[in-house]
Amino acid sequence: MRFLKHILFSLIIFSNACFGKEFDKLFVVYEPVEIASQIEKSINNSFNTMVYRLSGSNSPSNIWKIINAGSSRKNFIKSYSIRNIDGSSFLEVNYDKDLLIETFNELSIPILGNSRPVILFLIEIDSGTDDPYYLTSSESYSELDSFLKNFLKKESSSRGIFLELPEIDLMDVNELSNYERLIDFEDIINEKYTFDDLIKINISKIGIDEWLIGGDINQTIGNENFINLFIEQFSNHANTRINKLLEKNLINTSKKGMISVSITNIKSFEDYKKSKGIIENLVGLRDIDISRFDIDTVFYKLGIYGDFDSIVKEISESNFLQITDQFKEKSEININFIR
Repeated sequence: MRFLKHILFSLIIFSNACFGKEFDKLFVVYEPVEIASQIEKSINNSFNTMVYRLSGSNSPSNIWKIINAGSSRKNFIKSYSIRNIDGSSFLEVNYDKDLLIETFNELSIPILGNSRPVILFLIEIDSGTDDPYYLTSSESYSELDSFLKNFLKKESSSRGIFLELPEIDLMDVNELSNYERLIDFEDIINEKYTFDDLIKINISKIGIDEWLIGGDINQTIGNENFINLFIEQFSNHANTRINKLLEKNLINTSKKGMISVSITNIKSFEDYKKSKGIIENLVGLRDIDISRFDIDTVFYKLGIYGDFDSIVKEISESNFLQITDQFKEKSEININFIR
């Protein structure tokens, strides 16, 4: 099979596959902009993306709810600037986390935390002329490959969710080469990755003018305008699965509470600033007060949105915070700071 020729496949846009990742720079949106006169349009588009990310819904109803309440899109912007990324111009827009969450709360719009689910896509493509292969980010063999990867990259950024393709190492390649008929690629995927959802798609050309779609989508599509028709079906299915997954992670902002948090392993003022900044960036945080210091530990009182479980989930997905103990009945969380 063609994928056996490649030893290492990389992920679409994020590093290592893991479970429930922390979405980096949740309140920073990069929107393409070609000419200066389009900045206003790019600002509007970036605001739409910000609302989609924070609400977990790609419905425009939340956008209009905010605008109809009398809030201008620009009110929520802290700063913006033009950035050049890989030769293309983007508008980098930094949004005001506290104002957004306050507005969502006032309008009874649920919010999502920094911890975001992972969906793994196992897509096998058989053009009928070449060996079948699994879609990866490292290689593109057809226009369809490019369309699929662009869709996943765009939706991942827009919705604030991890949409990933698998990678295999040399050992996997050797196993598949030597025991191709005995080993199922999906078995390797299940052993190597932990994910919230797996979407499996098989795309096969079964005639001169016909394609068969199997797996989680079952449909036969004619060759004429096949890519556009398939991408439409793929987009609808993927967004349905994304919506259901994100709905499970919503934070109910109508609930408010207080918890005690201790962060240990604070060896310097820089450690203190970084660890406190991570806590301050939690979507479920309302306010933060320092209770006391004790050698290498800082004690906080946090006002939170949602409940104990939702803030624990958000903290646990940070790359720099490790929960060592949690006591729900006492609303206490002990954390180790990781450098």
